[in-house]
Amino acid sequence: ELAAEESEVRSLEEQRAAEIRAAEEARRRREAQQAAIAAALATPAGQGVGAEVTPGFICPVAGPSRFVDSWGAPRSGGRTHKGTDMMAARGTPLVAVGDGYITISFGTLGGNIVWLHADHGVSYFYAHLDSYPDGLVHRQRVVRGQVIGYVGDTGNPAPGAYHLHFGIYPGGSTAVNPYPSVARVC
Repeated sequence: ELAAEESEVRSLEEQRAAEIRAAEEARRRREAQQAAIAAALATPAGQGVGAEVTPGFICPVAGPSRFVDSWGAPRSGGRTHKGTDMMAARGTPLVAVGDGYITISFGTLGGNIVWLHADHGVSYFYAHLDSYPDGLVHRQRVVRGQVIGYVGDTGNPAPGAYHLHFGIYPGGSTAVNPYPSVARVC
């Protein structure tokens, strides 16, 4: 009986040590991610961000698409372009590029919009969506690869100019050029 109790204690001690190691590793990952976001925000926005800022990043368009680096191009009203336009067929699925939660809205410029606020601290902007999947709701938790919308032309694009306007916002505030990130994976 004593040997069984000692074995159970050793097992519990090993389990606790493993939990402590896992928590420490998670803390190190969070700190590294925060440092990567801080570095991204200190880099000129037009240069985009490195892969370390967007861990596990996948192509937001789940189908054939074409795109160019149009960061900073002039737009109406004296604005400049703060994203990458990814041309694709109407209704092409759009997927979450990371785990997190979404917010759904509508804007006169962006039309049907989804913001993905990823767990790693980067927010992603999806605009001009045609529609959303059945059952998708505001502030819903989503996982990487989950369909969160479909390519459309809502908002201010010319009718029939079906595309996703995709933006990357490290730390959720300042836009950076998404082209280098999407060019790596799409």
